[in-house]
Amino acid sequence: MKAPFAIPLVLALATGFWMHAAAQELPPFDLTGTWAVMQVTSDLVVYPFVGQRTRTTTLVLRVEMEQRGRAVRVRETHCLADIDDGTGLVVTEITDAFLRSIGVVERGATLEPAGGGWRFVLPWGTAVHGARLANPTGDPLPTSPDDPRVFDQDGDGKPGITVPVRILGLISGEVYAVQRLTKFLEGTVVSPDLVRGLITWTNEQVTIGASNPFLKTDAQAQVDPVRERSYFVAVRIPPTTTCDDLKRTWRSLFGR
Repeated sequence: MKAPFAIPLVLALATGFWMHAAAQELPPFDLTGTWAVMQVTSDLVVYPFVGQRTRTTTLVLRVEMEQRGRAVRVRETHCLADIDDGTGLVVTEITDAFLRSIGVVERGATLEPAGGGWRFVLPWGTAVHGARLANPTGDPLPTSPDDPRVFDQDGDGKPGITVPVRILGLISGEVYAVQRLTKFLEGTVVSPDLVRGLITWTNEQVTIGASNPFLKTDAQAQVDPVRERSYFVAVRIPPTTTCDDLKRTWRSLFGR
């Protein structure tokens, strides 16, 4: 699977989030409210001129949850993305313009009794960035900027999504890419104010152009086989908290 330098961002969509609660054991808590969610994903990347490194991508979201019985409506706003490329020789960024282009994403989660506690499950979903596919789960990704399915998602006049990259402090520029992401979140409701668990995910990505010819080489990437390195933490926050607030405080909030 090829992935150049963009970050894995989760945009799983689900349906049927208001499940009938009759004749079911109901949770003794209510997750309704405002949450900060940190999603951390880890993959092994072979960078051009550098070699293999472990890349860690951290996504912070402001999330509104509304619980009815065992069903939870989730409305996500993507606030920031932080990438640790595993080496100071490579710096990859994700732009605020791209995060804004995602908008508010509605998803559906379920709560399931398990071993005296409750599981929080956000089902598999697929998101495609930088291209519009008739079949998002099955159609091949475009390989050329001239493919009519490619569009300028972040509105910067460049095809697909734009990712600034610097390598060895000498090679810099922008990579233009299209991307397909899938994610499945499964965790435990630790308390009415805390949910944590693991992320299972895939990332398929194609470079369709670059501002620097040295950056046109795809970096080979695969999901880290150590599952515990891809995880999420959700903590309840005051409803007045904004994305700008989370950009300033997320490290202390999540103990990073």
